[in-house]
Amino acid sequence: MARALTLIVMLAVATLFWAAVPLDRLFDAFQPMVVALSVIVAAVFVRLNRGMPTLEWKSLEREKRTILTAKIVELSREYVAIVAITGIALIALVTLVVVGKETVAALSANIQKLISCGIGALFSLCLARMSYVVWRDCDIMELQKYLIDNVAERDDRELETKSADDKVAVMKAAGLMKQPRSDVTEL
Repeated sequence: MARALTLIVMLAVATLFWAAVPLDRLFDAFQPMVVALSVIVAAVFVRLNRGMPTLEWKSLEREKRTILTAKIVELSREYVAIVAITGIALIALVTLVVVGKETVAALSANIQKLISCGIGALFSLCLARMSYVVWRDCDIMELQKYLIDNVAERDDRELETKSADDKVAVMKAAGLMKQPRSDVTEL
């Protein structure tokens, strides 16, 4: 579903760039686009540096722990893909700046539209993938919350059980004995 949505957004933006964004005017947007893409890459590097969360793994449910670690590895691969896609977009933008506006203006109108379309598609792909990864990151946080809360509840139950067992042991040690029931007469 997310891939289909990404493809639809990418194609829509590419079509928009083909039809309405001339390449010579797009040159003026390259600097802010490079900044935005650089921020995306920086954010991804920060997230990649995070690694696995620090939890007491032995106390977690095995099934949920396996799901969590698999999702974290999957998400890290998504981060690598975003770095690669964003790197390609950055190289394309910098290459166009180095080639120059005049040289690009000499290309045929269809080639210019194709380049504009490609830039729009790459830029929207970077933004869409980053949005998807943020959504996935939130999904993983929900799973971490579930696991942490579950361990905390189990620890609380164990403490309550131990406390109750201790109180029962104290009562038994007091030597209380059941007394026979006496008939009480009313006055």
